Amino acid sequence: MIQKSKIALTLSAAAAAFALAGCAQPGYNQGYNQAGYNQAGYTPGYAPPPPANTGYQTAPNTTMAPPGSVFYGRVESIQPIQSTSQSSGILGTVLGGAAGGLVGHQIGGGTGQTVATIGGAVLGAVAGNQVEKRVGSNTSTVYRVNVRLDDGRVATVTQSDANGLAIGARVQVANDRATPI
Repeated sequence: MIQKSKIALTLSAAAAAFALAGCAQPGYNQGYNQAGYNQAGYTPGYAPPPPANTGYQTAPNTTMAPPGSVFYGRVESIQPIQSTSQSSGILGTVLGGAAGGLVGHQIGGGTGQTVATIGGAVLGAVAGNQVEKRVGSNTSTVYRVNVRLDDGRVATVTQSDANGLAIGARVQVANDRATPI
């Protein structure tokens, strides 16, 4: 009896580790290339400080405007862009694992039933995760609006609707949105 419980515990731990491994995300390096640290005089393993948030600048060195800033200018271009958002797959993993465990539990008896239950849960979790990721992706249109500000700089905002904007129209840029005035 002790041997069966050890095997079941080991298989359960392995199945849980395998199922959770799909939830891990790759590391985030803040956009800095690991190989480039020494070239810029930085010590390996230490990331350089992020660039300062200094307001709108001309391309290619564009940055975000300080919160609460309001700028005025004219629309230079409006570009529709296809944007895709994807589901994380967590719900599919949980539901697929539960369904696979239930189906696996119906197979065999004793140790075979335990193995089938765990195997079914793992396979169901992997399948459920992949199904949700494929079904859960949405494509929508967003608009990239370039505005020539009164001081000569260019502000680029990406927003979910064109909001009645037209090329040449006078707009205000605030909170990362261009609105007609």
